[in-house]
Amino acid sequence: MVEDTSLVQAASSVAGAGLKGVESEILRGDTAAAGPDDGAGDDAVAARSEAAARPAARQSISVVIPTLNAGTGFRHLCRHLQLVGERYDLEVLVIDSDSRDGTPELAERAGFRVHRIDPAEFGHGRTRNLGVRLTSGDIVCFLTQDVLPCTPDWPERFAAALSEPGVAGVYGRQVPRDATTMEMFFVSVNYPEHRIRFDPRPGGYHPTPGRVLFSNAFSAVRRDVALEIPIPVDAVYSEDQLWAHRVLANGYSILYEPAAEALHAHRYSFGDLFRRSYSIGRALRTAGIDGGASFGESVRFLAEELRYFMRQGHVHRLPKLLPYEFLRWAGFQVGRRSVAGKRSSAGRFERERAATAGRSDGMARARVRS
Repeated sequence: MVEDTSLVQAASSVAGAGLKGVESEILRGDTAAAGPDDGAGDDAVAARSEAAARPAARQSISVVIPTLNAGTGFRHLCRHLQLVGERYDLEVLVIDSDSRDGTPELAERAGFRVHRIDPAEFGHGRTRNLGVRLTSGDIVCFLTQDVLPCTPDWPERFAAALSEPGVAGVYGRQVPRDATTMEMFFVSVNYPEHRIRFDPRPGGYHPTPGRVLFSNAFSAVRRDVALEIPIPVDAVYSEDQLWAHRVLANGYSILYEPAAEALHAHRYSFGDLFRRSYSIGRALRTAGIDGGASFGESVRFLAEELRYFMRQGHVHRLPKLLPYEFLRWAGFQVGRRSVAGKRSSAGRFERERAATAGRSDGMARARVRS
C-alpha cells in the first residue's frame, strides 16, 4: 500500500513517461545545491583536485551488475539496457553468483557479457572491483539487479557529472514504486530534487543517521579513481559509504545527480530493519567511521522525521514510527558494539587510508608532471 502519495505518484508519473517513451526517444536519436564542505586546503589535495579535472570529450561507458537469482523483474532492466545501449554504446557486464533461475542466460540473450563466479567468491566490494578490472570503459556504472532507470539519458548525465573537475563518483535519484511514510522520508532526505556535491575533507566524512554519501545501486565512478582507490574488499555491508569516505579523504568530490532517476527501494520488516542496521553499524565501526552516529544526531533525525509526518498529514501513522526508528537505532548500536577493539580497527583503516593517500599523491604528482 502506498502511504506517501505525493512523492510516489510523482515518481510513477516520471517513471511511466520515461519507460513508455524510452524506445522512441532513443531511436530518434545547474545550479548545484551546496553540499557539506570542509574546504580541504592543503597543497596535496589542491594538486589532486586540479589534476582530476577531465576534458568534456565523450568517454566510453561500462555497466557492471552483480546478480543472484534476479527474478522476473530483471528482464525489464535487460530490455532497458538494450535500448539505452544502442544510443550510448554501453559495455554491459553481468557478474553472476551461480543463479538457478535463468538470470545469466537472460543476460546472455540480451547480448550482455556474463562472468560467472562461485557464491563464496562474492563480496559487495570485491565483486564490483572485479567488474572494474573486467571492463574497459572510462566510466564504470554500478547497478543492482532490482533497479530500473526511468530517465533514458542517465548514462549521459552520469558522464557529464564525472567530467566536472575533481569528481570521482556520482549517484542518481532513487524513488520507490511504493513505500511507507518512514521510507519516503528517507527518500526525501537522501534523494531530493536538487543536486548535492560533497567536496573533499581531509579526514573524510563520518556518515550520520539516515544519510547516504553514495549508493552503488545506481551510480558511476571514474575508472582511474576506482583503480587508484578500490572499494573495500573486506566490507560485508555499506561498502559504498566506506568508498565514499576514502575518496573524499583523498581529495576527490562526489555528486548526487537527481536528473538521473531510477525506481529502487526495499520495504523492510522490523526484523529486516534491525539486521540491516546491525550490519551498517558493524561495518562503520570496523572502519572507524561511526562517529557521526551520535545520540544527538539520532534525536535530530527523529525530530525531522516527526515534522515530515506532520506535513504529510500522517499523524495517525506515528505509532508505527516509534518502534521502526527504535529498531533502526538499536540495530545500529548493537552492531557497532559487536566489534571489539575499535581503536585498533580504526587504526588499521587509517593506516590503509594513509597508504592509499600516499599512492594518490604520487599519482597526482605524476599527472601534474605529465
